Amino acid sequence: MIRESHETVTVLAGRRRSAVVTGRHGVLGVGAAVAVAAVALAACHPTPRRASGLQEIQDSGELRVLVRPGFPLEGSAPGGELGEADLLRQLASRLAVEVHWVAAPRHDQLLRWLEEGRGDLAVGRFSPARLAGSEASATLAINWVVDQLVTRAGPVTPTLDELAGSEVHVARSMLRDDLAARLTARGLVIRQVPEEVPIEEILRRVSLGRYRLTVADSGLVEGVEGLEVVAALSPRRPLVWAARAANGPLLRAVDDFLFAEQVLGNSAPTAACRDLDQVLEARVLRLITRNAPTTCVVERGGLAGFEYRLASAFASVLGVRLEVVIPPPKIDPLSWLEQGFGDLLALHEPIAVEDEGSFLVAGPTHTVELVSVLSARTPMPAAVDDLAGIPVAASRPVASLLRQLALEPAIDVVTPTPGFDGPAAIRTVSRGRIGVAVVDGDIARLELAGRSDLRRGPVVLPSVPLVWIANPSAPKLARRASEFLTEVTRSGRLQALAAADLGAVLPLPVEAPAMAAVERRETPAGAITPYDELLRQEGVRRGVDWRLLAAIMYEESRFDPQAIGPGGSAGLFQFMPATWQGLGVEDPHDPEEAVAAASWYVRWLMEQFSDLALPDRLAMAIASYNAGAAHVFDAQRLAAGMGFDPERWLGSVETALLLLDDPEVASSYPGGVCSCRRAVGYTRRVLRRYQEYTEQYPP
Repeated sequence: MIRESHETVTVLAGRRRSAVVTGRHGVLGVGAAVAVAAVALAACHPTPRRASGLQEIQDSGELRVLVRPGFPLEGSAPGGELGEADLLRQLASRLAVEVHWVAAPRHDQLLRWLEEGRGDLAVGRFSPARLAGSEASATLAINWVVDQLVTRAGPVTPTLDELAGSEVHVARSMLRDDLAARLTARGLVIRQVPEEVPIEEILRRVSLGRYRLTVADSGLVEGVEGLEVVAALSPRRPLVWAARAANGPLLRAVDDFLFAEQVLGNSAPTAACRDLDQVLEARVLRLITRNAPTTCVVERGGLAGFEYRLASAFASVLGVRLEVVIPPPKIDPLSWLEQGFGDLLALHEPIAVEDEGSFLVAGPTHTVELVSVLSARTPMPAAVDDLAGIPVAASRPVASLLRQLALEPAIDVVTPTPGFDGPAAIRTVSRGRIGVAVVDGDIARLELAGRSDLRRGPVVLPSVPLVWIANPSAPKLARRASEFLTEVTRSGRLQALAAADLGAVLPLPVEAPAMAAVERRETPAGAITPYDELLRQEGVRRGVDWRLLAAIMYEESRFDPQAIGPGGSAGLFQFMPATWQGLGVEDPHDPEEAVAAASWYVRWLMEQFSDLALPDRLAMAIASYNAGAAHVFDAQRLAAGMGFDPERWLGSVETALLLLDDPEVASSYPGGVCSCRRAVGYTRRVLRRYQEYTEQYPP
């Protein structure tokens, strides 16, 4: 039953500092004394209506942010993290504009005002499900929250059965239909609070005993004194901002910003030229690199890539945390190192350091060939001399080496921007914009695999060292990095890493130890795997079908606990090292640890798509297991932009994921480079095997 409340609220004018505290990725809590209106915004003055795109926003110099009643413009989270308003200010700064705050007097006006063009971005407590059916699209998550039923704290927390007949006070637009149905089914009565009342004020009234119950997300509830949670009403769900679906460039810009904030930890780079002592004291090593297959990519639920994994191993030896710094596309990474935005630079490109200034060199990691890459339609040069005088795409470091070749006439090197790298050079060839690119052999090997439209041409330079670079102010760090690279080369660890991540065969030292053979367990008759009972136990504990876990296990390792895959993935479920560490797993080859971690992780992935129908939820969780959820979120956004259903896998998100396999398409999305075609094939195989298992084996 839903009843209307006839109470009124006075909206205060004037700037008032709120007791709401917010966090870097969303609102974290509310202080005990909350004003009805946190700040005076732009509501007293008509806001110009314009359906502005990103270019119009930048031309106007302002980003119009629509905010809910009671939204706080001040405050920071415990530990000094950014408040949500400060996060929006940083976004505006990245776009080179100012924030223009626009206050919606009512919660239910936010999306309507966004659709009418009164603002560019809407900030409420949105879930993607709430935006369904509107003209708005969700950004990446700024936080993950749980919808909770809360009451005033007391000696004993009441149960839902004991609360039957009690009133739940909530603004109707803030309560999803499925949650309302669940509450009324338990005998609770929903009492509508006027849409003008801030959520923080409703929570305050509950804490004072004026209201018995309300519904709010955990991000708002956690910081309020005098409240306790009666029940969680939903799995963890994303908390998002909203922008018009038609404004794709703005959505991509916001997502790029949030991706840097959340995944790469790169929100506000601090300039500090540090040596080894300062790195150890701060317990953080900052690596400047790029988003590319040879350096750093998002894959399998974590970061991967040769340079990232090598630097992670170095950070582990130092006993510090690795922080990845990805400069904006048009910024020269060397200039960021020079300004102190990082401690080490690893671009996986041959850099002529003597041409770049007084930088220090660590390494080399290994040597590569510089090779030419041509369109299949371009005549194959007989030798490097045939490149003389013709346009060639190359990154700035490679271009510097090409210009030193004794060719007459010289190679006409094309480097559009300072951030132009090897993959970008290859894309210019694949798009027919230029005939030839010159890149290092590692990136050519990875980018040309399975492609018929491109081919490898003559070697341009046969042996060029790849190095790490440090500032001249960091001689101890450069020396320790060189020692580390020597150690991992002698141990054979670097060669194994290059083979796994780059497909490169580097010479092993004589003393490198060989891997010991390990006996595999046989599958008993009538069983799917040697670990059926373990899968059943963990499946029941986590609420995951054990046969789905078995299908994933088969695809990942063929039931071999000692399996080691590309990029260092290990064990029955082939998690990447960063994922194992995040799950607290000590030995990825231990079946009990592997199954327990995998069942938790698969459940977590399914919860990321909890609003979807079960078949689509399964498919997107499986694709996320292989490629990483960030790429599946990208595919949902691409599908929506193409007019497909972003909540449907077959013919929609699956199709968009195939399109994201094109590096030029993927580069426009926050997840970046993706082996997405592989992920689609992986998902189809797992689903097919899962269906076979369900038909042959009982639950």
